[in-house]
Amino acid sequence: MEDALWAQLQNTSLEEIDDKHRIEPESESEPEQDDHDESLVNSIPHEERQSGPHTGPKGVRADHDYQQQIQLALKNKARADYNARMLAKAPTTTTYLQDAKEQELLILQQQQQQDELDDDDLKFYREKRLNELKRLKQGNHSIRQQQKLFGTYNTIDADDYANEIDDEWKTIPVIIHIYDGSLPKCKELDTILFDLSQKYRLAKFIRVSANDLDFDLVGSPAILAYTSGILVANLVRIIDIVGSRFDIDAIEDILLRHGALSDNDLYDIPSVGSDEEEEQDDE
Repeated sequence: MEDALWAQLQNTSLEEIDDKHRIEPESESEPEQDDHDESLVNSIPHEERQSGPHTGPKGVRADHDYQQQIQLALKNKARADYNARMLAKAPTTTTYLQDAKEQELLILQQQQQQDELDDDDLKFYREKRLNELKRLKQGNHSIRQQQKLFGTYNTIDADDYANEIDDEWKTIPVIIHIYDGSLPKCKELDTILFDLSQKYRLAKFIRVSANDLDFDLVGSPAILAYTSGILVANLVRIIDIVGSRFDIDAIEDILLRHGALSDNDLYDIPSVGSDEEEEQDDE
């Protein structure tokens, strides 16, 4: 009986030692993690873990939820960093999906050619692509009128932001108002963009919350305009560009001058009078 009790005590001690090894960090054998990511993970609100990985159904569920919290926080941080970088960069900025694809392409090119495209090459390609799209829009204006019309001004979620740009037809401009409902100028711009959406029915007008995108508007609404996924107009502090004249004519002029809109995005609604005149001419 005493031998059995002694064996049980030995097994218990060995289990405690194993648990201790599981609790201890593996920093000696693994590379050191980035300080920023570590602080991000530590900032996730969760109950303090008093032991190592749990066993049993409840323990497995708790470990799963803990890992899900970490992954979600890192994903949100990556999107927030990208959004902040997109506003800060020049008008050669593309969407998140395009950046990922282009980065993969550049890696393949580096492996094959050990050479990268410089800024001049990228700008040349961008201008060439925009000119091609411009010619395409000019040559297919009547066809575009028959296929896809908008004439609306819709609010989208931050999660749909990239898809609204990447999944749109290449010839359709996407005008995005990044707004804050507490700013009076954002409310004024909402009215202006709604009126412009009625005039430029071949363009898509949408808006998305700055708070949802983690953008700091610094007291001014912002407009981003895309064509075929390319950022053609980066109007972050639009009140500084417009000045005291904040009306529909000023906003329309800015969008036209920056290539966000063009006459090819207008929808020519046939008038009743012109139809009657054509019938009289035929007679």
